[in-house]
Amino acid sequence: MGKRVIERKLVAGTLVALALTGVFPRAGGADSTWRVAQGDVRVTVPLRPGGSFEARTPSLAGVLTLSGARPAQLAGELVVDLATIDTGIDLRNRHLRENYLEIAKGAGYDKAVLSEIRLAEVAGDEFEGRSPFIGSLRMHNVTKPIAGTAEIRRDGAAVRVTATFQIQLTDFAVEPPMYMGVGVGNKLIVKVAFAASRGAGR
Repeated sequence: MGKRVIERKLVAGTLVALALTGVFPRAGGADSTWRVAQGDVRVTVPLRPGGSFEARTPSLAGVLTLSGARPAQLAGELVVDLATIDTGIDLRNRHLRENYLEIAKGAGYDKAVLSEIRLAEVAGDEFEGRSPFIGSLRMHNVTKPIAGTAEIRRDGAAVRVTATFQIQLTDFAVEPPMYMGVGVGNKLIVKVAFAASRGAGR
């Protein structure tokens, strides 16, 4: 057996051993699972004929697991409790939750759920930078595809993610409200920021 053949077999054996001992995390394993620890969701709501207001909530939770690479495919969900959305005005909060989002109807209405996330430029869970993404958003008991941009930054053992995308209320069977000549625009800008730590946790 030639020297080069022996060297190639030694290298191949070493790579296999490293993979088996977890030095190279495998997609779908514990090292590829991330739990949301801190969240901040902000929705810019345009007004007609002019102006805007911001609705926000810190109630974001979820567990995401890398299940494929380039594009990175994330199994799991990010969930927002719509009952916690705050627009800064109590009456407006009540109208939003009760009349338009209809959260009292329960499952399918009380939460917004983002799933089936794919990041086009991400090759693995050590990625850092910006990437376009697509996903599925379930809100008001309607599921629609969404697309936007995500920025991923390392913070020690954790990651910080900021994602921005647009939605149209009518896509989710929500009629933009109008009151005394002032209406809400149909197209909203959503900005989601969160920190995530490695491991499924409990």
